Amino acid sequence: MLLGHGSQTVEDRNYRNLMLSGLWFGPVDGGIFNFLPVFLARLGASASLISLLTSAPSFLGILTYLPGGAYVERQRDLVRVLVRAVFVSRLFYPLIALVPLVVPGQLQPSVIVLLWTLAALPSAIHIPAFAAMMQRAIPVERRARFNGTRWGLMSLVSGSSIALFGFMLDRLAFPLGYQLVFMASFAAALMNMHYFGKVEVAPVARGEQAAADAARQAHGRLARLHHFLRDFVAHPLFVRFNIASFSFRVALMMPVGLYSIYWVQELQANDSWIGLRGTAGYAALVLGYWLWGRLTNRIGHRGLLLACGIGGALYPVMTALAPSVAWLLPAAALWGITISGIDIGLFDMMLVAAPVGRAPSFAALANVLNNIALAVGPLLGAALAGLVGIQAALLLIGGLQAIATAGFLLLPSREQERAIAHH
Repeated sequence: MLLGHGSQTVEDRNYRNLMLSGLWFGPVDGGIFNFLPVFLARLGASASLISLLTSAPSFLGILTYLPGGAYVERQRDLVRVLVRAVFVSRLFYPLIALVPLVVPGQLQPSVIVLLWTLAALPSAIHIPAFAAMMQRAIPVERRARFNGTRWGLMSLVSGSSIALFGFMLDRLAFPLGYQLVFMASFAAALMNMHYFGKVEVAPVARGEQAAADAARQAHGRLARLHHFLRDFVAHPLFVRFNIASFSFRVALMMPVGLYSIYWVQELQANDSWIGLRGTAGYAALVLGYWLWGRLTNRIGHRGLLLACGIGGALYPVMTALAPSVAWLLPAAALWGITISGIDIGLFDMMLVAAPVGRAPSFAALANVLNNIALAVGPLLGAALAGLVGIQAALLLIGGLQAIATAGFLLLPSREQERAIAHH
């Protein structure tokens, strides 16, 4: 019934189409998202350049996310805005696939990073458009279960895709195999976009647009920013949450540009092993979403973040100490179990910390801070690797992640969390 065609209501059709859109995002995540850093490593890119795959789009997001959200607020047809922005973003996938055919070898890594960064521009529109559409497409009482199911389905398909693409890459000439993977990701992205386009939500009422426009025009830009930051400081729980999450995210993102180089250059991993590693990680991710979704109410979000933060700090350490490529599989399983808890804990705690009725604007600010962490963390990791080497950097980063986990002690306990919710 979930993916069948017997649904009669608009809500059920939206549920099905959004679920199918998530299914088709699996090959995108399992394809270009996972193998683009590996491709750059095989092209000989440095740790700093690979880190820019994360950092450069995040720097762009810092500048464009809030204007993109303001643009979406002025649109009536959220689905059309979303589909157009997603389409423009995904057009960069075939452009990246064509780079080895038209760009000299030594310039290929830099051009690929530039294209990937430019693809983040339309994301400043499609991310807030997706959030606004979801708010209207799925009623609040079904949203939590829907998101858990959708994330689990995406993780299953992503994990299967990584294994399949890794097996394929080892049997095709370089760089043809990677070009085919990126084109397959583009084809899957078109299907993802197709099901987005079938979602039915009511147009934004002109009264809502008029209220948003009046709020923007009531004060100058600097006055609005001052007012917003004053409101932010007036909510100490939200301030504490962002201090804790920001420092942790910086440490969490430090090694992202180092892993693919370490797998390829130090462990001599072929693409089949990298694919199996991804599958192990995503299988554990599915299990983690199921497990933590049932245990979180017992231990509280602070307990969840402390446990998963400290456990996850062992992932870069296990990777650095792996005596052979086979040890990447249990390391990946540890990543999946812990990062799923971190995802749940940070998202839910952000909603707890945001004042009632102000979640959208406070979430926008939290997203800007997240982008700063995503931009700074990988660059710091690359700089550290340049000083001490990749293996030593991974060991040190594991220690830094464990230390950064202490910031979660600033968050409310399970009992305090319940008191906040009832208040």
